[in-house]
Amino acid sequence: MQNETSRLITIPNILTLIRIFLVPVFVITYYEYPDARYISMCVFILASLTDGVDGYLARRLNQITSFGKLCDPLADKLMIVSMMFCLGRTGLLAPQKPAWLNSVVLYAVLTKEILMVLGGLFMLKKGFVVHSNIFGKIATAAFCLAIVLVFPTNGTLPWHGVGRLQLIGRWLMLAATLSTFVAFVVYLFDSAAKLRGKKPANA
Repeated sequence: MQNETSRLITIPNILTLIRIFLVPVFVITYYEYPDARYISMCVFILASLTDGVDGYLARRLNQITSFGKLCDPLADKLMIVSMMFCLGRTGLLAPQKPAWLNSVVLYAVLTKEILMVLGGLFMLKKGFVVHSNIFGKIATAAFCLAIVLVFPTNGTLPWHGVGRLQLIGRWLMLAATLSTFVAFVVYLFDSAAKLRGKKPANA
């Protein structure tokens, strides 16, 4: 039991937990300080940095655990979904025309992420941990960059005065959405392969 506990208490896992705890901090600062939303953006950037660092340290220190494989992508999903929900309320998830595309992107990603969480819990119950694939990592990176470009900070960031950059950010958001659905399809195939006792496609 002691070995199991010490295996869980690692620097990468602590960083993953910090990222999860930062989710409500981001949401609260976003809505409580609308005139200083750069604060919530800084929280998001900090959470994104912990994502890259914990993965690197887990490999570098040989501290890859089942907890990390499960909770690391879960932390990413919580942060991305909370961010997209906030941005979706201000119509910043897709190009301005057609107007309905913003809602489509928001609810499509929300539905996909809910299915991913339920699928992860189902696989865990079956004794499997399906970790994130390369398409999911690309989608996460694209979401992070797109969010930085479109985030509403009331002009406090210099590039937010450049309309073309914000438009690029919105198109990048669409590309990230497509990538995340590709990741979802790969996830389904990998999960099915594990349940059949075969080697996953991305192993």
